[in-house]
Amino acid sequence: MSFPEIASFIAWLCLAVSLLALCLTAINGLWMRKSARTEALETGTLVSVLVPARDEEEDIAACLDSLLAQRYQPMEIIVYDDDSSDKTAAILDSYASAWPEKLSVIHGKGLEPGWYGKPKAMQVLFEAARGKWLYYTDADTLHEPDSVGFSLALAGKFNSDLVSGYVQQRIGSLGEALVVPAMYLLSMFALPIGLVHHSSSPAISHAIGQSMLFKRSVLVKLGGFFLLKNKVSEDVHMARLIKRQKGRVLFADLKDHISCRMYEDYSSAIIGFSKNVYDYFGKKKSILIVATAGIAIVLLLPIVASLWLPSDFEVAQKIFRFSCLFMFDAWTLLILDRRLPWYLPFFYPVLLINVLSTAWRAARLFSTGRAVEWKGRMVR
Repeated sequence: MSFPEIASFIAWLCLAVSLLALCLTAINGLWMRKSARTEALETGTLVSVLVPARDEEEDIAACLDSLLAQRYQPMEIIVYDDDSSDKTAAILDSYASAWPEKLSVIHGKGLEPGWYGKPKAMQVLFEAARGKWLYYTDADTLHEPDSVGFSLALAGKFNSDLVSGYVQQRIGSLGEALVVPAMYLLSMFALPIGLVHHSSSPAISHAIGQSMLFKRSVLVKLGGFFLLKNKVSEDVHMARLIKRQKGRVLFADLKDHISCRMYEDYSSAIIGFSKNVYDYFGKKKSILIVATAGIAIVLLLPIVASLWLPSDFEVAQKIFRFSCLFMFDAWTLLILDRRLPWYLPFFYPVLLINVLSTAWRAARLFSTGRAVEWKGRMVR
């Protein structure tokens, strides 16, 4: 093959990937709309709302206020203070004193060997909860009054043992916008979200810890979170475990009911994603190398090639330009569906570079025996 023919082949490959991204984004947007058409419940069996919290003095009060305002009853709220070094513990104690019948606090005293912080917090909360349904949510989330009832309604409607989904991501700066939307890459390029519910394969699983509703009996069979004690992405791993137990997982649209601002600036977003992205690759450098090469060739190369190629490559250049157009359209669909900043499609190449850099940052640290520091703890 001549060089122009090779370039045309690569261009057609890039075009196919961009069309896949556009189609998957559209299909997943339709699934999100379908799952959103559900009426929230307001009463039923006891639900335990469980909140792991470490150094969350800026957000925990607003989170608890939104949970205490839930319309669904009966409900108990249990918060695990994971040995916080700020005012989180004092804030939690004041809420427990003001709402003794609705809210209780468990104060942790460090980690047991072999456990990461969040899995341990989730295990302690699991052991303390009394509800038939256990609803885990992060301490930096804000909830509409129907959020718990909505997840319960989804569990009943789709007969699911675990309900999770995309919440509304509140993005307050350009730096965050150049990192946080990387969480949607899976559903843009690899995963039809509806198949999470319809397929029994553990490989087709997804969950996000910002909102996870479990049927208690399923967690009892698994022994809680013991099998995930040293996992960073415990949410995704738990979804896979539940499917291996023949359970059913639903991933739905929660943006009208829950919101979250994950990070406050660019640097915290980079560090936060570093501890998760490489773990999602199974901490295997070989997979990371393949992912890096793939993104460079099929997602970044078309941008360069569409701007400049020798005259002999005119056909390939036209195809590359269509590839860029379809990719831009895919990101535009995403921002409309997820209510993200309007300017994101213009910056998606930077976002792709950032997500790869976070994974390589973690790989470099781990390979030298170091770790990612997060909230005063070292994560490997």
